[in-house]
Amino acid sequence: MELSTRENLEAIIRSDPGNIDSRLSLAEIIRKDRSPEEALEMYDSVIDLDPDNAMAYLGKGLCYAMSLLDNIPTREIWDRELDEQEMIDNAMEFLEQAAELDPELTEAYNAMGRLFAIIAQEEDAVDMFRQSLQVDPSQLDVVEDLKEITGKPVWKILDKGTWMGEEEEEE
Repeated sequence: MELSTRENLEAIIRSDPGNIDSRLSLAEIIRKDRSPEEALEMYDSVIDLDPDNAMAYLGKGLCYAMSLLDNIPTREIWDRELDEQEMIDNAMEFLEQAAELDPELTEAYNAMGRLFAIIAQEEDAVDMFRQSLQVDPSQLDVVEDLKEITGKPVWKILDKGTWMGEEEEEE
């Protein structure tokens, strides 16, 4: 019988409890299986080993943001009703921490941008998407999100240097 990826990762972690990459991979699998509470425990175990691990904070933020970003009632993935504002606050706290630890982590900016859009804070959403595109201007989904929020062509929203993926020259 062939072991699943999850079982393989669990075996690696049992034999090497300090293996952060395996813990992060397992936490992501668990999160994508819509088990945020179990994933949070795994992300916390990474933070215990490496308190400055941006990916662990990103994962925690995505766990709290999951029901909002995926438009799923909290009861379905958390087995209980949760306060939406508390979920947003927790998600933002961990996503901000991730971005602070790794300023090039576009996933953190994008998740914050999408959360801001959901709670109708368009200006903040645009700021987050701009920051993300400054890191990686090739993200077409983010370009589309910006266009949808503002109703304007992206070249009118972003400065030329960001859009072209080049630094603007100082004069």
